Amino acid sequence: MLLRKRDLCFIAVAGVLLLVLVLNSFRDKPKSTPDNDRHRPFREALARGEKREAVEKGCVNCHSATTRPLPPKHPPKEQCLICHALQQAH
Repeated sequence: MLLRKRDLCFIAVAGVLLLVLVLNSFRDKPKSTPDNDRHRPFREALARGEKREAVEKGCVNCHSATTRPLPPKHPPKEQCLICHALQQAH
C-alpha cells in the first residue's frame, strides 16, 4: 500500500498533536487547597451547592496582594478554584 502526500501530512499533524499533549502533561500542576480549618468552609459551601464564583470571593480575605501576594508568573485571575481544587476530606 502506497502512502500519498495527504496521508503523510495527516500522520505528521497527528504526531505533532500527540507530542504537544505529551509534553504538556509534564507541566507543573497547581497546588490543591489544603484540607484544614481555614479552607473547610469553602469546601462545605461548594458541597451545599453554592456557586464557585461566590465561594471564591472569600479567598481574598487571606490571599491578597498585601497578605499573601501571588508569584510573579501567576495568571492575574480571581478564579482560584478553577485551578486550585479543594481537597476532599478523608
